[in-house]
Amino acid sequence: MNEPPPHKQLRHTDSVQRIRQKRLEQAILVVLIALVALTPFNLAESKITVVPTLLFSILSLITALMLLRKGYAQSAATLTLIVMFVCTAQAMWGGVGLRSSALIGFPVALLFAMIMLGQRAFYLALAAMLGYMAILLWATNNGWRTGLEDSTDYRWLVDYGIILSAASFIIRVLAADLLALLDALHVQMDAATRSRLQAEHLANHDNLTGLPNRRMAEHYFNELWTLSQQEHAGVGLVFVDVDNFKTFNDSHGHDLGDELLRHLGNTISGQLRKSDRLVRIAGDEFLILLSGISKGKDVELILDKVRSAVARPVTIHSETVIPALSMGISLAPEHGENFRELVTMADHAMYQAKAAGRNQYQFFRPKQLK
Repeated sequence: MNEPPPHKQLRHTDSVQRIRQKRLEQAILVVLIALVALTPFNLAESKITVVPTLLFSILSLITALMLLRKGYAQSAATLTLIVMFVCTAQAMWGGVGLRSSALIGFPVALLFAMIMLGQRAFYLALAAMLGYMAILLWATNNGWRTGLEDSTDYRWLVDYGIILSAASFIIRVLAADLLALLDALHVQMDAATRSRLQAEHLANHDNLTGLPNRRMAEHYFNELWTLSQQEHAGVGLVFVDVDNFKTFNDSHGHDLGDELLRHLGNTISGQLRKSDRLVRIAGDEFLILLSGISKGKDVELILDKVRSAVARPVTIHSETVIPALSMGISLAPEHGENFRELVTMADHAMYQAKAAGRNQYQFFRPKQLK
């Protein structure tokens, strides 16, 4: 079974990454705007101790934004997580300590760490938060800081430590499930895409030779005709029929006949230019589409190469054969611009080649249709 070309397979991993990078950029911008807005108010209220933290956070987020736009998403996310931790820690230090409403920033930071950076960052952030809470309480009890809280007790560390740990567990489980669902969805999307592309490939290609089939021929002609018009050139259509193929098939069997067709498809393709196309019409009939044709001599040079290559003896299942082709040629725009009419003309020219003795090519002559 022929697989669709790898370059046509969509990469949903890249799509998911782009979405996550977009969300990261949005998060950075939102936090950055919030911090910039807070800075004048803190200056006006003479909160000089807070301003260095704000400036550090603003510069860090600008750096994170630059890193993200240069493709360093993980570094940008890490820097953003550090800013979230520092801002929450500063708010707790200058506020009511462990009873500060700023503590809610820690679960948000943990969710961010889990989704953007993974489990390792999540656990490191959780350990840093619990450690900071212990340091904050110790500093308060030993007079290192004077907060706004009325009283401090180790009970607060236990209470809020348990609350943070419980919230962290829930966030970790939910985030892990969300990521797992995204991965599962990605796998299903990839499978569906591969199935669709494979179905399209099978619909447009011949099972035996792997060549494009008849339904692709007109598409190729339109494509080459548009390109050739831009280059002020034409397109050549060559109808190819394998001489005495029915006799060979009947005497040697269909398996050898199929092998011969595969061999001829590969051999003819090998003599064509990259811009040309080879299509299997049906049975032992092929169609060659040649682009950039200015005169009949251009076609002759290519078909002479094809005839020489095909005429080399080939051994198939211990049987040595020398294939031969009869070919008919029509030209656009010399003989017209309608694809189906051009194919009919090339077909008639091919029968003229057979009538003239086979193993040769003939150009279409208008009287052939009369």
